[in-house]
Formats: sequence, structure tokens, C-alpha cells
Amino acid sequence: MSFLHFVLLLLPIIPAPVHDYHVSKTNVRYVAEQGQVQVEMHVFVDDLEQDMADAGVSVTLETGTKEEHPDTERYLKAYLEKHFRVVWNGRELPFELLGYELADDLHGLWIYQAASVTDGPEKVKVENSLVTGVFPDQKNIVKLFVGEERSATLLMSKDRPTAEHTF
Repeated sequence: MSFLHFVLLLLPIIPAPVHDYHVSKTNVRYVAEQGQVQVEMHVFVDDLEQDMADAGVSVTLETGTKEEHPDTERYLKAYLEKHFRVVWNGRELPFELLGYELADDLHGLWIYQAASVTDGPEKVKVENSLVTGVFPDQKNIVKLFVGEERSATLLMSKDRPTAEHTF
């Protein structure tokens, strides 16, 4: 057996490396041509799953893998509805979960959502409490875009789960 084969056999039992920082990044983009607000989120999948487990999800999710639990999408939708909200010109947006996928490094999870809107942004309030239940040092960075132009960067944390921007 070659060294490479030996290493490949060990990979499933080697735990994922622990990271010293806890951060998510989210882009909230107004796309006028499509009448949508589109959301792209990146969060550490192990942190997300731990927060979901601490909140009562009692199954192993294995999000984004071949072993993914059949109810993972349902649990993820419920989690996002509780921990991520956008109030667009005074109206909370009803986001649709379009999908999710593991990042190339297999540690991050990209989550995609969208909501229909009929008007451009005037005042946008974002609530983002992702992973703050399990990691008090969690920081959630949200960038607001109109098309390709960045309008604002908002920083949220356990002590400051909401932020707003007036256009």
C-alpha cells in the first residue's frame, strides 16, 4: 500500500480542522431587471450545524454531502427564517431558498435565496443572527448592492443582530 492510499483511507476519520474565528459573509443584491433581491451567504458549515443542533435539530445533517439527511433543506429553511431577515422599505421580504452547496474548501457553505420586489431600495434593515447562539464572538458581515455597485457594508454580532441603511 502506498503512502497516498494510506492517507486516503484515513481521511474519513480525521476531524475537520477547527478555525479560530467565526464569521459569515452575505451579499444582498437588488437586481432591478429581475425585480428581485438576491442573497448569497457564506458560513462555516460545522458552525451552522452546531448552532442548529443546539437549537434542537436532533439528526446529523451532513449538509452538502452525499450522506446529507433527507430533511436538511427543511431544517435549513426554518433556521434561516429565524436568523436572517430583510425589511425592504418597511416590508419583510419572504425569501425562497434556491439552493446551497459546499464551498471548494468543504468547510464553507454557500446558501442562495431570492425574493421578489417591485421597488428599489430606500431603507433596508437586516437582521442576521447566524451562529451567534453557539459562538458569542460570531461576526456577520452583510454587503448591500444595487446591481454591481456596493452601497453599504453592515456588521452584525450577538450584541448587535440588526443594522440598517438608507439609500
